[in-house]
Amino acid sequence: MHFSIPDTQELKDKGGSLFVGYNIHINGVFHCTVRYRQLHNLHEQLKKEYGGDNLPLFPPKKLFPLSASQLEARRILLEKYIQSVCQDPQLANSDVFNGFLLSAQQETSCEVNENVPLNVYLMNGTIVSVHVSTTEKSDEVLEKVCLHLGLPKEHTCYFSLFLIKREEDGDITILRKLHEFESPYISQKTIKDGHRIVLRKSYWDN
Repeated sequence: MHFSIPDTQELKDKGGSLFVGYNIHINGVFHCTVRYRQLHNLHEQLKKEYGGDNLPLFPPKKLFPLSASQLEARRILLEKYIQSVCQDPQLANSDVFNGFLLSAQQETSCEVNENVPLNVYLMNGTIVSVHVSTTEKSDEVLEKVCLHLGLPKEHTCYFSLFLIKREEDGDITILRKLHEFESPYISQKTIKDGHRIVLRKSYWDN
């Protein structure tokens, strides 16, 4: 997975105050927008769980509003920080990190938690329709799809959900695997039309 923070945006909180939002992308696809203080809280949680010596340096707080050049410098440093975290399997697979990204995605989308139908495709084009919560994680949705297909529970680990894009010429481009830190419903809804969620094998045959 490749994490990036390619840009920022100016937003207003519920009280009307302006703040800078950092847009996190995963493999080039938008995932969520977070504030500096949210990333700082993530750093503090990781430090509490794993110790400061095991973490990359986090960009320090500033006492005064940032200039345009300082804001760009902070964006670059935050991007390097989250990329460094993701290069450590222990940190990248932690409940703290996954929970942060899932919560940030839900908050960014402002999605109400409700049950909705979700179409998941098989590679032969067959549609599997399941009812999911809008905020349900990828592994929970995967289990529902496999249960619907009658797949033995012990075989579920061999499959994953993927985001794909069907090109105009009919070809299919696999964008990426859906992970524990995201809701398949929100991820699909956030990007443009023409993208699908598919079930396919997630391991290489020998």
